Amino acid sequence: MKINISLLLSIIILTLSQARAQNIKAKYQVTTAEEQIYRSVLSGILVEGTFNFDALPREKQSVLFSIIVSIDSFGKVNKVDFTNPSSHVDSLIRYEKVANEIKKDRKKIFNQYKNSIYVLPILITKDGNYGILITPEFLEDFKKLIPSKDYFEKSKKINILPTRSVTLGDIQY
Repeated sequence: MKINISLLLSIIILTLSQARAQNIKAKYQVTTAEEQIYRSVLSGILVEGTFNFDALPREKQSVLFSIIVSIDSFGKVNKVDFTNPSSHVDSLIRYEKVANEIKKDRKKIFNQYKNSIYVLPILITKDGNYGILITPEFLEDFKKLIPSKDYFEKSKKINILPTRSVTLGDIQY
């Protein structure tokens, strides 16, 4: 009888722990277009190369841009654009890697967002730099965050997502 009770308790504990593990795994899975785009940006930053925010003047220690993702009528990403491309942003973001990651859509997230356009503004700042210097260059970047309505295809639903902020330490990768 003791063996049966121990066996039953073991099965219950094992079942509960597996259910908990599945809940944790589901919590961290990408389920929205916003999360898919954002994680792709992070993967484009955290790749091999060298970038040191400390070496830049303080007014260059923040980067502001948007990613524009266009999804066709089949749920496939047909275009990924970036606002504010410059040598400064290029040294931090690997555009091609980010665009390719978004286009792969391994988990088929974009299938549910047919005929849509997503605009995700991103602000990247240096950790510890809590003040952003508003330079003319920064203001020009800010103006370009959301393209004019003429830029977008009229047949698609436009989704302007909340700005996501990424804070980076002194990066040497």
